[in-house]
Amino acid sequence: MRFPRLLQQGVLVALLAILTGGCAVPIILAIGAGAVGGYSVSRDTFEGVTSKGQDEIWTAAEKVLSIMGTIDENDRKKGEMHSVVDSVQVTLNVIPVNLTTTKLRIKARKGIFPRVGTAQEIYSKIINQLDGNH
Repeated sequence: MRFPRLLQQGVLVALLAILTGGCAVPIILAIGAGAVGGYSVSRDTFEGVTSKGQDEIWTAAEKVLSIMGTIDENDRKKGEMHSVVDSVQVTLNVIPVNLTTTKLRIKARKGIFPRVGTAQEIYSKIINQLDGNH
């Protein structure tokens, strides 16, 4: 009997969670209609893979970050944006994975302390912006 793909992914995620003790475990879930593969969480970084294009993601990120805080550095060619949101230093990376998939990575730190909650909030707002749920 062949296991369904979703069941295989669930078993893989559970195995990774046990083996790594919960640190930076990829979770195979879909967030919004634009999600393709899922997302990953570490101490200060939240990242996800989406089927949206780099330009769409960049435009949505600029809009969200300019509302939530201030954009300090914006290098579209490198796919990197630096901003400050509620005294938290935020680094956003838009990384092409292949022709139809893009990775959005958001790192948030306040001094030496990680702020993954802020990174997750920014990620969610950008995905909602992309999906038209302003």
